[in-house]
Amino acid sequence: MTETIVLGLDGATWDILKPLIQEGALPNIERLRSDGHSGTLESTFPPITAPAWLSMATGQNPGKTGVFYFLNREDSESFDFETLGSDKFHGQSFWDVFSAHEQSVGIFNYPMLYPPYEINGFMVSGLGSEADDTITYPRSLGAELDEVTSGYQVKVPYADPKYQDRPEKLETDLLNIVEKRETAIEYLLTEKDPDHFFGIISATDWAQHYFWRYTDEEHALYDPAAGHENALKRIWMRVDEAVGTVAELSNEDDATLLLVSDHGFGPVNRTFHSNEWLERQGHLHYNEQSLTDQLRTKYFPYLRRMGESVVSVVPQLNDFAKSIGKSIRKTPGDGIDFERSTAFAPRQNLTSGMIYVLSDDESEKNKIRDELESLTELPDGPDTVDVYEPGEVYTGKNTELAPELMIVVDGFECAVDPRASTDSQIFTAGPPSEARSGGHNQDGIVIAAGPAIEPGSNVDAKIYDIAPTLLSLHDMPIPEEMDGRVRTSFLAEVTDDEGLPPTAPIDTLVNSGEQTQREDDDEVQQRLEDLGYI
Repeated sequence: MTETIVLGLDGATWDILKPLIQEGALPNIERLRSDGHSGTLESTFPPITAPAWLSMATGQNPGKTGVFYFLNREDSESFDFETLGSDKFHGQSFWDVFSAHEQSVGIFNYPMLYPPYEINGFMVSGLGSEADDTITYPRSLGAELDEVTSGYQVKVPYADPKYQDRPEKLETDLLNIVEKRETAIEYLLTEKDPDHFFGIISATDWAQHYFWRYTDEEHALYDPAAGHENALKRIWMRVDEAVGTVAELSNEDDATLLLVSDHGFGPVNRTFHSNEWLERQGHLHYNEQSLTDQLRTKYFPYLRRMGESVVSVVPQLNDFAKSIGKSIRKTPGDGIDFERSTAFAPRQNLTSGMIYVLSDDESEKNKIRDELESLTELPDGPDTVDVYEPGEVYTGKNTELAPELMIVVDGFECAVDPRASTDSQIFTAGPPSEARSGGHNQDGIVIAAGPAIEPGSNVDAKIYDIAPTLLSLHDMPIPEEMDGRVRTSFLAEVTDDEGLPPTAPIDTLVNSGEQTQREDDDEVQQRLEDLGYI
């Protein structure tokens, strides 16, 4: 009998859900919200899939996990970047505590949890893996999922050129993968019957990136003649059906059911080109570039847009276009003259800005910060620029791995793109690409329902609170490394901190199994590029 079910709806936001609930379009989500306890779930900073889902699993902030994006440094003295993998989850996640205490767990489609590792139960890797690879523990589970879903699928690469100007094709593919997710989750819950289950539907994130401009009449790219204004609604209605299936299974077992998102969502109406700005301000210099390097930097935006246009007309050329993109892809710090530069923005992250300051002179960092904050004074400047240093938002030994400056422009409604712009402008109208017309913000959602949950609303929780709250719900000891706190307002039988389980160092609470190493970093980066993340 399953005691806990957590269903992750990637990127779910009340800004989309509440209007649809008011229309009566999401009856299952509305029923859970009415019967349970709901509110806002504040994401990590930055509100990015990789650090957010990791922090939800571990209850730790990025200053402890050392993960700030999909690609991260392992050494503060180096600018070699590694892709997030399951080694960061292993032995640090709440499910490891359950597993070590003879509680079976099922983890399904969890982003960046690749390769899967041995636990008491099963594990299915999500974003960052590939369906034709070993993405399940036990290995035999992969064949079962293939059979029940008529071909298991990890992702729909919404940013792929083949979907350029083909929204109807993307909608069909997203609806299809939601159906596969629902089928897989129902099979896993009924046939494997784990004590605790955590599964994620990622299609909600991809749909909102792509279809936001079709839905939001105030968006910079909104075209009333374009149609497809109900595509996002139809996708969410199909997701609501999947939620209903999960809720029915939860009710049969009297389980606790949580709906959570890793971050929120909103429009992206402008783009700030951070490296263009750093170069213009004299902080960034490049090495002398070969023709290939120029293709990678100066001319890449032209090639990208040209490739998208060609593929939208001739979809059969999609693989060729992707191969060109792969051949010119750079690592985050390639081509930079580190001797002459004082700062650079790594070529990743379009949600908020990351700037590494190369000088040890504190005045250099302060100068760049002042200049960033002064962007609001430009004639075409933004309304707001918020600049943060690691010590202001993180705690933990890995805080030193974070960029020295992190920026949010216009409350996440202006993307921060480190790549070159087509016309060398600092600010350009519209998002970095049409496929990313919606972007992340920190305001996610949480809904908790079931016999153990006290009904209520308007809770303001943090993403770090999910792991300790789940452990407390089942009287499991809580790792003292967790930053989150137990949300006692959720729990019907716990009214204050005095009734909470004890804490202990996490290495005393989990099994120290063999770490699983990944050796295909380039392939993982390609999968992330297909989704527009790098």
